This record gives sequence, C-alpha cells and structure tokens, in this order.
Amino acid sequence: MTHLTVYHLPGRWGLPSVSPFCLKLDAFLRIAGIAHEAITAATPFGGPKGKAPWITLDGETLGDSSLIIERLKTVYSVDPDQHLSRNARGTAVTIERLIEENLYWAMVFDRWCRPENWEILKNSILGDIPQPARAVLAPFAKYSVKKQLIGHGMGLHSEAEITAIAARDIQALSDLLGEQSYFFGDLPSLTDATVYSLLANIYQVDFSSPMKPLIEGTQNLVPFLARFKAAYYPEPCVRRSTRVSEAVSAASSQKC
Repeated sequence: MTHLTVYHLPGRWGLPSVSPFCLKLDAFLRIAGIAHEAITAATPFGGPKGKAPWITLDGETLGDSSLIIERLKTVYSVDPDQHLSRNARGTAVTIERLIEENLYWAMVFDRWCRPENWEILKNSILGDIPQPARAVLAPFAKYSVKKQLIGHGMGLHSEAEITAIAARDIQALSDLLGEQSYFFGDLPSLTDATVYSLLANIYQVDFSSPMKPLIEGTQNLVPFLARFKAAYYPEPCVRRSTRVSEAVSAASSQKC
C-alpha cells in the first residue's frame, strides 16, 4: 500500500499553511481525494531542496510542489485537469507562471519588506520556531529574502512599481476568470488550486498589502475565493507543528 506523508509550513488565519506552495499542494490533494498523513514543520529546511512543501512517498523524499503534483498524478492515476482542452492546458501553464514567478514575489515583498508587517511576520511565518532561535534566525532570514527579491528582479522596483505590476496580474486573473465558477468552467482544476493558494495568502491574512483592495476591486476574485473555500475548506484548518526541522540555522534558504 502506498504511504504518502506531506510536510507543510504552519497554518494561520484559518489557512492550512502560510506558504502558497504548501497550500497549493494541500488543495490539489483535496481536489484529487488523495489520502495522506500531514505533518507541520516550523521551517522548510528538512526538505530535500531546503524549501516547503516536501513529501515522502514509500520511503522516497521529493520536493517542489509542481514536481510533487506531477508525480502524484502518475502514482495515483488522478488528473484534475483531465477535462481541459489542449488550449486550456496551455493557458493553465501560463497562469501558473504568472502566479508563481511574478505575483508571488509581490506577496513576498509585502510580507518581508514592509516595516508594518515585520512583527506580524515574526509571530506567524516564523512563529513556530522556538525562542531564542527565532530571534537569531529572523534577521538572517529577512536578509536572505531581500537578496532573493533582488535576484528575481522584483526587489529592484519601487513600492509603487511593484503595486502596478501586481495590479496588472490581478486584473489578468480576473479577466481570465470572467463569470465562470472556476477558471475553466464549472469544474475545478489545478489552476484553481494554484490561484487560490496565493490569493488567499494575500487576502485572508493579517499582513498589510495594497493588493487586498485590488483583489476586492475585481468583483469576481473574492467570490472565487469564497467558492473554493466553501468547496474544499468548509471548516478552518490550522495545523500546529508536530515536527520541527533540525536545520534552523540554515537561514539562507528561508522563503515563505
């Protein structure tokens, strides 16, 4: 019998995880109906790539949410995208890139670079790391994330420019969704899990962000979030840490 264990970062504010990538995998597992054991880790350092989520599948350890999902689709013979046309599958990849390679970094900027969010971040994203390790880790993690933002390119822009970039992405998502229940019609797909995982981690959390009114202003993305939540997260789902990574000192890999 296949045994699947999934390692996530902690949950807050009614979300199973404060990491969009962890939430994306969790949402996929719910859509696909895959039984698994869920374990919360305080840091991502226990994963094979130093990031979360990661899984163990019959003794093998795998990292990266997209690669994990592709593997699980094969192992469990499930595909939430099976109803999509060839054109829709291409659009799905495009949306995934918009979310994970661009809009995600605007969220990272909000969490890690806005002074008003620093205390919230230390008590939420890093909140399951015991003191005094957290006091030591926090500034190194912040420095590392800022370097990643600059390396990506998002960190080279002004706050106003980042907000403008995010506004275009959010409007594009709204235009693609239109009046549909989900991004490709009446049935959810992996795209819906991907979009939900990021937008919920912007809109449903305590961090200050200029993206919140942008999401509200679209008129259809807030109802989408409520629709997906009602379908797959009808009750608040917050997992507390049951296992803490031993590699707390590896601050250079921290990213949530």
